[in-house]
Amino acid sequence: MKFLTLVSLLVFALTASASSEIEKIIGENDLVPVDATASNIPLKYQPLVDAFGKISMGCTATHIGNGYVLTAGHCFWAGEIPTRDQDCASTEIQWGLRTGATPYLVSKCEKIVIAQWSGKNDYAVIKVSPIPPVAIAPDMERRAATGDTVTIFSHPDGRPLQWSRLCGVEYLVHPGLPEGSIQHQCDTNPGSSGATIINALTLKVIGIHDGGLAGDVDAEDPHSPVGTGMNYGTYIQNSPLGETLRSLGFN
Repeated sequence: MKFLTLVSLLVFALTASASSEIEKIIGENDLVPVDATASNIPLKYQPLVDAFGKISMGCTATHIGNGYVLTAGHCFWAGEIPTRDQDCASTEIQWGLRTGATPYLVSKCEKIVIAQWSGKNDYAVIKVSPIPPVAIAPDMERRAATGDTVTIFSHPDGRPLQWSRLCGVEYLVHPGLPEGSIQHQCDTNPGSSGATIINALTLKVIGIHDGGLAGDVDAEDPHSPVGTGMNYGTYIQNSPLGETLRSLGFN
């Protein structure tokens, strides 16, 4: 199967929180709970942690500036045709939820600027208030390439912020994932949906994490591309997401 159908994605989202088979831990569990002061993660990432939020419906958010926040389209049940300027007043985002620390700010979602959930694109841009004081800029110049080192901060299973450690952008090898998607093996779990994929060198956002497939789908040959667990996401560059961010003034 070359593409995940919309139906498959829907089933995936409905079952993700209930089925251990949908966990996105690949190999050893490398997730690191970020402590209250972020002192247990590398120094270069410590200034970023207040830009990550836990969305009330169970996804992860990242503030990229001026009150604009990135997450996944399926978190808002978007469809293949992008929706724009939708109300989301019942949605809240907690910022700064870490081990030993309560959120320093709770924002309301003012509107869904745009959201799409299709076989190829799974992203949402929302506007929030009050605005978090920390933002992570999107990379509007360079599309991530195979071999780039990336990292992810998220709220897997609704827990306080977790760090995935480092992984690389993989060559498109998994036939069960959307063509043209970012493929990576940074550890995530349900609740990590919508977390941004960050270039570990430039500290800029290169995409949005959307989901993944467990590594036990081909038990007869665990070393085959199908048998290797793989996570995936939506690129910023050369995508409708990038076009939207440019229209909002990100350059």
